[in-house]
Amino acid sequence: MRTNGHETAAKYLDKSVIYFFICVFLISGSALGYRFYNSFPCEQLVMDINARSYRISELIKFTDLTEHSKNRQWYFGDSTAVSDKREVLHVYTKPGKYLVRLRVNGSCIKETTLVIKDKKVLIDPNKIPNLKVPDSITVGQTLVLTDSTPEAHSWEWRFGETAHANATTQTASYSYESFGLKTITLIVNGDIKHMAKKRIRVYENTVLDEAPIKAIKPKKREIGWDIPYEPVVKEVEKKDEKVPFISEEDFAKALIKVSQEEITEKAFEPYFCGNINKNIVVDGKNMTFLVFCKKIRGKKIKIKRLTLFRNESTNCIENINLEYNRKIL
Repeated sequence: MRTNGHETAAKYLDKSVIYFFICVFLISGSALGYRFYNSFPCEQLVMDINARSYRISELIKFTDLTEHSKNRQWYFGDSTAVSDKREVLHVYTKPGKYLVRLRVNGSCIKETTLVIKDKKVLIDPNKIPNLKVPDSITVGQTLVLTDSTPEAHSWEWRFGETAHANATTQTASYSYESFGLKTITLIVNGDIKHMAKKRIRVYENTVLDEAPIKAIKPKKREIGWDIPYEPVVKEVEKKDEKVPFISEEDFAKALIKVSQEEITEKAFEPYFCGNINKNIVVDGKNMTFLVFCKKIRGKKIKIKRLTLFRNESTNCIENINLEYNRKIL
C-alpha cells in the first residue's frame, strides 16, 4: 500500500512541475510578445519641416513621417501650446533660434533648431532717388549734384568723407580733401529704406603751381673799375603763344595709334609745349607720359576715360587723368 501511495504522489508531483513550467512559459511568452509588439525603434523617427521662408509671420508646416507612430507631441520652443497632430501649421512672431522637439509614442524624441529671421523688407525701386554722379573727380574740384525726385521736401546728402550730413538742400556742392573711392548717399523725405548710393573715385591733384622765375639783376660796379660795363639789353616781354588744340576724343585716338605702333610719342610734342615727359595719372597711379607710351606700345588697349588739364592761356596740356583696359585676344 505504501508503494502505491509513493507512486501516486510521484505522478502527481511530476504533473504539477510540468504544469508549472508550462504556465511560466506561457506568461513569459505573452510578456515578450507584448513587449515586442509595443516596442518602437527610435531610429525610425522622421520629422519634416517645410516653409517658403523661415521668417516671422510666415507659415511653417511640421509633419510627423514616422511609420507606426500611435501618438505624438510637437513642442515649438516658443512657449505655445503643444500639438498632437501629424501635420500642423505654426507661425513664429519673433526672430531668433527655436528648439523644435517631436516626441513619438511617449518615449522617442527628436530635436532640431530653427533659425527664424526678421520679415523681409520689400524695396520699391521707383522710390529710390535717381542719383546721377560722374565717374571721377579730383581733389579740390567742386562737385555739384541736384535731386529731381518729385514731391520731395527734405534731403540729406553725405559725400563719404565725414560722419555727418554735408548738405540738406535740393542742390548740394562739395569739394573733396582726400583722394580714393568715396560713397555718396542721398536720403529723400527721411526714407532711409529707399536711400540712393553711388560711388565716385577721387584722384589726387598733381598739377603744381609753378612759381615765376625772377630776372637776375647785374650787380653795380664800383667806381674806378676799368672794365667797361655790359650793355644794357632791354628785356622784351614774351607773349604766351597758343599751341594747337586737340580734343580729348582725338587724343584718345592718338594713344590707340601709339599702341598700334602707327605713331610715336613725339607726335604729342606740340600739345605739351615741347615737354612730353610730364607726370600723368593712369588708373589712379602717377607716371610720366613717356613711360605710359612705352607701356602700351604693341598692346591692344581701350581708353575708358580721359581728362585733359590745360593751361587756359596757351592750351598746353599740363596733366592727364585717364583709365584704360588691356584687350584680351
